[in-house]
Amino acid sequence: MAKKKKGGAPPWMATFADMSTLLLTFFVIMLSMANIDIQKFREMLGSVKEAFGVQIEQHGEYQATIDKTAKPTEKAPVPGEKKPIKEVTPQQYQSPYVAKAAKEMEGLSETAKRAKAMTEIKNAIADTKMGELADVQSGPRGIRIRIKGALLFDPGQAELKPEAKPFFDSLVEVLGKFGYSLLVEGHTDSSPISTAQFPSNWELSSYRASAVLRYLISRGVDPLRLTSIGLADNYPLADNSSEEGRAKNRRVEFVLTKQSIRPDIK
Repeated sequence: MAKKKKGGAPPWMATFADMSTLLLTFFVIMLSMANIDIQKFREMLGSVKEAFGVQIEQHGEYQATIDKTAKPTEKAPVPGEKKPIKEVTPQQYQSPYVAKAAKEMEGLSETAKRAKAMTEIKNAIADTKMGELADVQSGPRGIRIRIKGALLFDPGQAELKPEAKPFFDSLVEVLGKFGYSLLVEGHTDSSPISTAQFPSNWELSSYRASAVLRYLISRGVDPLRLTSIGLADNYPLADNSSEEGRAKNRRVEFVLTKQSIRPDIK
């Protein structure tokens, strides 16, 4: 006698139904345990779709949350609109522009780097219209810039003049791009000074060098690459017996070098 064939679904349907139930339970649990963040939810859906080969994108109906602590994004530039020039910030010394320029310098020889730095310094001097008030010299150990004190300070004072600051902003970029350390030297003439703030030319020259150093640090230069020194009237460039000679001797010098600014005695 022939056996009666049993009805019902094929055996593989039971396995498929179990798997579908387990997947549904898994995603329900995930959804119940998570905060509904529309961006993260869409990313999760995208991962699932890619895993199953689904290419249709369908957005959910969830309300996106607003993060009040998030910073606003910059407005997209308008074609033809000129972007305003930003002032130099303390982060400029480590800005991507300076870092990229410094990397480009790696393949050049020290002589080529020094020549390029000299060109940029001279251009900065020309842009600030220092003219005859500045002098730039180059040697195997680095670059020396001499600037007459009349451009930087009022007589008998150690407060930096505002018109000198654009030059120092350019100097900040040069230091960053070419990897120089900087020694700032303050020099005076032989005329004695005796005030409550400056008992002698030693204090005056030191304060002036320190004023320049403090400004450079405020623009983001690493203090470990800077030092200042007051030399009073001990290194004159001209005879102090004339007013012209004394004017030459009142100056600030900048020595850019790759050598250590703190010599080791060992």
